[in-house]
Amino acid sequence: MKRLRIGFDVTSAVKRDGRGIAAYIRALLPELAAAEPGIEPQLYIRDSRWFQKRLVRELLPSAPRRWQAGPFQPRGLDAYFGLGVRLPARCAAPRIFTLHDLRVYDLPAAEDPRWVRIRTRRTAETVARADGILCLSEHGRQRLQHHFPEFPLEATAVVPHGVDHRRFQPVAAETAAPVLARHSIDRPFLLQVGQLAPHKNPRLSLEAFADSHAAAGGILLVFAGGAVPGCREDLERRARELGVGDRLRWLDQVAFDELPALYSSAEVVLFPSHYEGFGLPLLEAMACGAPGVVSNATCLPEVNGGAWPLVDPYDPADLARHLDRFLIDPHFRRETVSAGRFRADTFTWAACARQTLDFLLQRLRARAERR
Repeated sequence: MKRLRIGFDVTSAVKRDGRGIAAYIRALLPELAAAEPGIEPQLYIRDSRWFQKRLVRELLPSAPRRWQAGPFQPRGLDAYFGLGVRLPARCAAPRIFTLHDLRVYDLPAAEDPRWVRIRTRRTAETVARADGILCLSEHGRQRLQHHFPEFPLEATAVVPHGVDHRRFQPVAAETAAPVLARHSIDRPFLLQVGQLAPHKNPRLSLEAFADSHAAAGGILLVFAGGAVPGCREDLERRARELGVGDRLRWLDQVAFDELPALYSSAEVVLFPSHYEGFGLPLLEAMACGAPGVVSNATCLPEVNGGAWPLVDPYDPADLARHLDRFLIDPHFRRETVSAGRFRADTFTWAACARQTLDFLLQRLRARAERR
């Protein structure tokens, strides 16, 4: 293939220890560059984030950085790829972006009204500008069709995330011990990872924990990842009502490198979300050999692939039953761990990069054929 100059918007990665879109960008781009040496990546950073570009200095260090200011359009490109939910208003090259979720459309009551207004407007603008949209799951593509039926299906593709298998793998107990000690975890524990917010459904984890044999057996419930304003206070109040206030642990600051030790050490990992755009931590926990339960909402059954048992995100008793089974049935636990590791092995960033590149080239051919 001829050399292609591709602009990538990496603005969302310009932050310290970013998860979500930032982690996606940092994992995808090196694999994409390795998959196709004929690509000449140009890294675009929007507006004031440009002045913090040092935070992505290790991301494709040989690729030139470009400042994208306001309405000014990128020039001299064969394609522009928005890795977050933004595309330039004007650009001569085909514009493609990754749609991470449509939560503000599907679950607006769980979000701040001002943010819903901003995000829905921005998403609609970006969809209108796009020559192609990459979705993370078939569920995500279906929701795109539901909310934007005018966007052509042939200009979309489903490309799931990968798992960093060098980082996320089982950690031996003696290796994990310092991490647990650092966070004052001195007993067996259940684990929910991710910023606590209504759509993450931590209340289900709490109520199921109180209804299971885990709390009575001295097991802890650990929430790792901080919380949106008011969420922790609400959970603490509910925990006191349920009589399990002293069984909870809150890990507001967890380093990315500590996650494998936490996943590997947990008795059960809980993933009870009402809504996820993809749910990468689910696969990361599986890759670490953790058993767990996942809700049957949105894209999660698709990503889970039958590896972990599914639960009703509105039924604490359903989740409690599965927790108890893990605690008393070692055969069920071993089967779940094995199925999870097998499932996680099927997701790699190299495959994600190859499929992303194939979609990009397909959209370039489609654009050329229309001329």
